[in-house]
Amino acid sequence: MKAHALMLAVFGIGGGLLAPGCSTYHDPATGEKATYGIQTLKARLDLDVGTLYAAAQRAAVEANLKVVRTAEDGISGEIWAYDAQRDLVQIRLGALPEGRTLLAINIGVFGDKNKSIVLFEYILDNLNRAERFAAACSGPWADQAVRPPRGVAP
Repeated sequence: MKAHALMLAVFGIGGGLLAPGCSTYHDPATGEKATYGIQTLKARLDLDVGTLYAAAQRAAVEANLKVVRTAEDGISGEIWAYDAQRDLVQIRLGALPEGRTLLAINIGVFGDKNKSIVLFEYILDNLNRAERFAAACSGPWADQAVRPPRGVAP
């Protein structure tokens, strides 16, 4: 009986340490949400893999990460980099139905929630910057052809 109680206590404590739970992060600027659990931050975004991959690459450069591997195709992508503390930073993308993408960020062996959230915010900032640029380029004059200056033949 004591052996069963001891085994139950060992597995209970071990399970509590290995599975610390899951938390949700809401970005105040965009309203996007991500969940952090089992050392990985995950978010489902309404963007295609290529758009999110470009924003993640820019975020890695802006965060001064040392990028060591990048790969992307139409349905998946990944970026591997190292931060200043030599923690491996993995950004993985996977296509979901209806043009959505699963973004997963893992930093270090045991995960780092704060660094993952900061990198997630960098990616969202890059996405918002691209949307603002697209909106600025699509003003009322966007569909009009540019005419040559007066006196210059076309």
